[in-house]
Amino acid sequence: MVVALVVLVLGGFVTDRITRRVRLRRAVTSGRGPVCMLKWPERDGRWRPGRLSKGADGQLTWTPAPRGAEVALPAELRRTGSRKPSWWREAMAVNPSSRILEYEAAGEPLLIAVFVDDFEAMAEILGEV
Repeated sequence: MVVALVVLVLGGFVTDRITRRVRLRRAVTSGRGPVCMLKWPERDGRWRPGRLSKGADGQLTWTPAPRGAEVALPAELRRTGSRKPSWWREAMAVNPSSRILEYEAAGEPLLIAVFVDDFEAMAEILGEV
C-alpha cells in the first residue's frame, strides 16, 4: 500500500515537471514569455503580474495579467543584481522561492520577480541586458 502511494506521488511529480516544461517552451517559442511580476518602485510601487516578451525588433514588452495593454520597457535596461525576496519587503506579494532580478533604466530601478523554474527562459528573453 505504501509503495503504491509512493509510486503515485512520484508519477504525479514527474508528470507535473514534464507538462510544465512543455507549457513553458510553448510560451517562449510563441513569443508570450514566462509569467513574472514587475515592479517600478518610482512609478507605481506595486508588484504587477504579467508576461515579459521580446518582439521581433528586440524590444522588450510586458503584458499585464489578466488583461491590459502592452507596455514597452526602456531600451537602456542595465542589470544591477539578483536576489531572493526579502521577508520584510516582499513577503506577501512575491513567492518566497522566486528570484528578483534588479535592473536600472534611466536612473530608476525596475524589479522583475521570476519563479526559479522559469529563470532560464527569462534569461533567454532578457539576454545580456
